[in-house]
Amino acid sequence: MRSSVYFRFLLIFLAVALMGCASRNTPQTQLIRQASEYRQMIDRQKASADEEAFKKVPPLTAEGYEKLGDQYFLQGKADIAFKNYYEALRLEPGQIRVRYKIGRLFLEKGLLEEAEKEFRGVLEKNPDYALAHEGLGRVYFGRQKLSEAEKEFARAIQLDSSLWQAYNFLGIIYDRQREFKNAFFNYQKAITLQPNVGILYNNLGMSLFLKGEYEASLEALIEGAKLDPNNKRILNNLGLLLCKMGRFQEAFETFKSSGNEASAYYNLGCFYLMEKKYKEAIQSYQKAIDAKPEFYVEAYEKMNKAKAALATSAL
Repeated sequence: MRSSVYFRFLLIFLAVALMGCASRNTPQTQLIRQASEYRQMIDRQKASADEEAFKKVPPLTAEGYEKLGDQYFLQGKADIAFKNYYEALRLEPGQIRVRYKIGRLFLEKGLLEEAEKEFRGVLEKNPDYALAHEGLGRVYFGRQKLSEAEKEFARAIQLDSSLWQAYNFLGIIYDRQREFKNAFFNYQKAITLQPNVGILYNNLGMSLFLKGEYEASLEALIEGAKLDPNNKRILNNLGLLLCKMGRFQEAFETFKSSGNEASAYYNLGCFYLMEKKYKEAIQSYQKAIDAKPEFYVEAYEKMNKAKAALATSAL
């Protein structure tokens, strides 16, 4: 039973590299509203493609607009990137490479329906366009259709074995299916292609954690933290592993480095609660409240849960 709880708990620590994931604290209604607003903005941009905004831009070829779009995409300016890609596509409607990039923008914004439409449009013209298969796999992954996602990612790397993100996604899928050997293989492939991406070591480390190979997990997570020392996900996962290994002081310092003293005590409390060590959990939550009173509500709720569990276990 406990291993099942751990498995569900730890899956949230696997990360998708370079995806625009929303914070887990963002309300669902806000995400829906943002998506709606973005759709409306895109409609306005399409309607005004020939208006004053584009008159200010010197005449460019489709290739020139595409290159501008690429630059803005790399700068994180998705709206301006979209304008340039759309103009490139207006000049050369059959340019499937640009259509893929528009689909990628939709994907980064979480607009799965629009992204799917673009990727399928690309594949209708070229069924062997590897990146479009990867993009479609990400759409399915976002919808939790893991079987369909697996097929698309597998097809993508069959066509282009350099697509490291497809390997990463396959690793996550196989972890969820408890196929740890396959997960390990795919994370290793991704790391071979991109050895300096810290989050890949995070995913490998958590896969090894799920498998119970703690020392190997520790090695992977430490490497990930070295490559990406400010990544809170990696540091929190490292802290969690150190807790599991009984190295609580090191865990506390690791949690603290990714947040503050209050959050470190809170994380310890969550681990103790999961382990059914209720007295330790209560003490940790109280220390979190003492260290940061504004942390009161969240920690207090958890502390009451631990107290109730302790009282039940004493009966």
